[in-house]
Amino acid sequence: MIILSSERESALQTLFVPETDQVAPVPRSVQPAAVSSGRGMQQVVTAILIVAPLLGVVAAAVGLISPRITLLDVILAVAFYAVSGHGLTAGFHRMLTHRSFKAARWVKITLAVAGSLGMEGSVISWVANHRRHHAYTDRKGDPHSPYEYGNGTWNQVRGALHAHVGWLFQAQPTEEARWAPDLVKDKDLAAISRMFPFLGVASLGLPMLIGWAVTRTWAGALGGLIWGGLIRVFVLHHATFSVNSVCHLWGRRPFTTRVEDRSTNFAPLAVLAMGENWHNLHHSCPTLARHGVDRYQLDSTARLIWILQRAGVVWDVRWPVAEILDRHRNTVAACVPS
Repeated sequence: MIILSSERESALQTLFVPETDQVAPVPRSVQPAAVSSGRGMQQVVTAILIVAPLLGVVAAAVGLISPRITLLDVILAVAFYAVSGHGLTAGFHRMLTHRSFKAARWVKITLAVAGSLGMEGSVISWVANHRRHHAYTDRKGDPHSPYEYGNGTWNQVRGALHAHVGWLFQAQPTEEARWAPDLVKDKDLAAISRMFPFLGVASLGLPMLIGWAVTRTWAGALGGLIWGGLIRVFVLHHATFSVNSVCHLWGRRPFTTRVEDRSTNFAPLAVLAMGENWHNLHHSCPTLARHGVDRYQLDSTARLIWILQRAGVVWDVRWPVAEILDRHRNTVAACVPS
């Protein structure tokens, strides 16, 4: 596998990575510090957000609701998955974290609200954590590297669990004012961040209300809650978490990255992750609006951005350029061993 020389890498990082993604000393947020009293409450909320969707899966599995899923259940699950998922990928990630495109104010607000329905934390905290991940990928300071505990089978198992979900429960807060100062100053995004608890309730309540409104039965309302709410959030969570874990452990590495960075492309996640699974390309060129750049690489998020650009409501989109991709491409696509 070809690795960028430190000199060339520095130049390319400056070209492609936003200022907040630049390599920096180990952040203050990961140095020893007193844990605030609010941290315990935050961990309780995190546990609820992670466990509640799992309860929905269990409820469906043991037949607490009708074992026959209805067409309405499927429509609600797919629709809310698409809305909340693309809010995360196009809004939280590509627009706000990496500034892959600029958008009209109403589009910015819509995508930020939609992403909040994914119940993965407030928009500002999500962006701050992801920028920090890019600055310290797979080394000290990365909030969710699967290599946290080193090599060896047991350490890799611990690392995979840590990257997938364990990091959410650790006392390693990310300073929003440091990592996302542009969002903190944005009155729209600051308000949406404060509204996250309400938006989380709405994420589960809306499909339930639609289920009741369409069927006029409590069974329809419960089906909407279970499938359009809890199970949808469960699947979306673990598709996102898999980008943090699986897409740093298994897959192919056709593009060059920093030496420590082990991000991969993992094709099986393409549909559920809405194109975020082409993670190696993303880490090589973080600000690109499209991650699936090769033939047959599905990227529904890039398609949405393209549609919005054609509609004239987003602009300055950073689409891939062949010359840039060629500079970042390995001559031989390497695989990361399990």
